[in-house]
Amino acid sequence: MTDCCLASTAATKATRSFWLLGMLNNAPWVLMLAVATNISAGGVALVFLSNMIPGLIVKITAPYWFHLISYKVRMLMACVAMGLACFLVGCGGLFRDDMADDGDDIDQEPNDADRQRWGLALELLGVSFVSFSCSLGEASLLALAGKFDSIILPRLYSPDSYRVISEEHTEDTANKISQQNDAENLFTNSEENVGKLMKQEDIQQRRSITAFSSGTGLAGIVGYGYKALFSELFGWGLSATVWSAMLFPLAYWFIYIKGLHSLELSMQQDASAQSEIGSGESIHSSVTSESSLLVKNENGGSDNSSIQDYRQSNNREGASPELEMVHTETIHANTMLRLETTSQTDTTDASRSLTAFERFQLVLSLWPYMTPLFTVYAAEYMIQAGVWSAIGFPVTSASARAQFYQYSNWTYQAGVFLSRSSGNLWTASIPILWLMPFLQVVNLYFFWMISIHHYWYNYGLLLPCFFAGLLGGGVYVQGFSRVNMDMPMDLREIAIASVGVADASGALVADILSLFIQSCIYKQNHLEGAVVDCPY
Repeated sequence: MTDCCLASTAATKATRSFWLLGMLNNAPWVLMLAVATNISAGGVALVFLSNMIPGLIVKITAPYWFHLISYKVRMLMACVAMGLACFLVGCGGLFRDDMADDGDDIDQEPNDADRQRWGLALELLGVSFVSFSCSLGEASLLALAGKFDSIILPRLYSPDSYRVISEEHTEDTANKISQQNDAENLFTNSEENVGKLMKQEDIQQRRSITAFSSGTGLAGIVGYGYKALFSELFGWGLSATVWSAMLFPLAYWFIYIKGLHSLELSMQQDASAQSEIGSGESIHSSVTSESSLLVKNENGGSDNSSIQDYRQSNNREGASPELEMVHTETIHANTMLRLETTSQTDTTDASRSLTAFERFQLVLSLWPYMTPLFTVYAAEYMIQAGVWSAIGFPVTSASARAQFYQYSNWTYQAGVFLSRSSGNLWTASIPILWLMPFLQVVNLYFFWMISIHHYWYNYGLLLPCFFAGLLGGGVYVQGFSRVNMDMPMDLREIAIASVGVADASGALVADILSLFIQSCIYKQNHLEGAVVDCPY
């Protein structure tokens, strides 16, 4: 099998692994939301808060401890927490299932209240574990996806760009070039060729981040579908439904180990072999003298002035374009050799050396990406929890409101899945990234007015529900992709892991405000059952 085929096979394996891990990472979290009413019919807000706060804590603190723990350990922690979550919620559900089986005798049990409290406590503890698991896995896998897109996958497709150019390779390349009959025409645009070669480092693949984002988009459909299949179609109780989901963490760990971790180990072995070759081979001075000048100055940067002096010297000596091309290839090779060594560790040396205050400054500097994520999540969660739950045809019917809420969320999840899968098709500029959350806020206002004045009050509203999903998923995949494109190579992983705090914060704020939004809509429609009082 050729190197190209091997690279394509490995890249496909990585893409498939990220897609499956994205789905498995978020599906248990969605499942907990789907069974929220089964856990606590009168306190769904408790379930939502338990499913948000631990994850928010993980994402807030991630920049300060992720560099201390390897990806493998973090993924193991997420896997164990996911399994514990399903186990604890299932155990708590046993109390409820047993009480339901007792039928009318439940009121005669003297310890029913204690059983109810213990069952709810176990369930909420389990939901907290799944929140921890989902956020830890998401932040880690997004950072790892950025690493694959920036370093590992480009190396698979361009292995020659990473090897140190030996003397024999250099002479052979120069001879082949000089033997071309159309050498003059070939190097007429040598400056353009050099520029294209140097720009290879800036070419960003987006397939890993897009694959993971697409998987998380599908998780919404899988989570709600899983609950509908086992609970409603098969008639399973809460415990059986959730315990059956313990297959998720097993598959989660297996896919990571056999997929992404095995690819990382392969890259480490290749990098070690290339490093040994580079240190053991002598390199012709006329070719490598320029790359040897590419050293860090006292300020930590590259001494480009030395390179320029060297180039001027070669030009005065009448150096050929062929040799200039080889010089550029050598610089590229040495640069990429340094980059490939980062695959041997989970984070680069530069990010490891940051102090806590510098990490905090880095998080603050990410506001151009965090603001759109926060805004779009806050707006869409207020639409879902606050507005859609108060729409029905007719609005006075509780079953009609529940039906629209179900249909609108399914339509929304379809939009999210489609947009999160489109990351490879287009790239959003920063203005477009900011425009999409603004449109989501407009969506929020639109649905709020609809819920009060009823001037478009039928199932045609599912179309803007789908549009809301497109906006939410688009900001997610484009936001993380832009961070990976815009940040310096040695800060990309920590930056991607840090940006996730924005969506978690937006969702938490929305959950709180949604209580008041729903209450005010209920008041305008003369409905009862709101948990809080409308402030106006």
